[in-house]
Amino acid sequence: MHVHPVVARSAHDLGLAVWFGGELLGAIALNGASIEVDDPRQRARVADAGWMRMAPVVTGAVGLHLLGTAALVADGQLGSPLGRDATARARGALTLAAMAATAWSGWLGRKVVAAGDVPAASSVQPTSETPPDVAVAMGRLRVVQWAIPLLSGAIFVMDAVQVGGRRRRGAARPWPRRG
Repeated sequence: MHVHPVVARSAHDLGLAVWFGGELLGAIALNGASIEVDDPRQRARVADAGWMRMAPVVTGAVGLHLLGTAALVADGQLGSPLGRDATARARGALTLAAMAATAWSGWLGRKVVAAGDVPAASSVQPTSETPPDVAVAMGRLRVVQWAIPLLSGAIFVMDAVQVGGRRRRGAARPWPRRG
């Protein structure tokens, strides 16, 4: 089945944009705002409520991005991550790393929330009263919350490098030629 390049590129880019933006919003707004909750035992729960609303959107965005990527690779618009194109391989590695970080952050978040109402400075910042295993998970979340937008943002950069290189070689056209 052939997917029009505009549809494939739109799925690829819009999925990546929502993935990047959703994770950045969570790191800045959801986790950042948790410090405003008066009861320190409710901070992780409040942030988690926001993350749970965003999780299906980000999951769908990752899927949309992957479908768009597959269609672009099949149409020859992007190099195969398994081919000789170093940029395509780097983009593929970044995508896998961003997906792994996204899944890991979800797992860590569930671990924090499963601990119940524990005192915390924010949803990703423990206090001396936070149980040690929860504090470790929060510390890891504090790092991975920034790794996901960094990795997904790097995919944007790699795409720009790859498309720019194709245009310089005359291989990329904004619209496919007919007949």
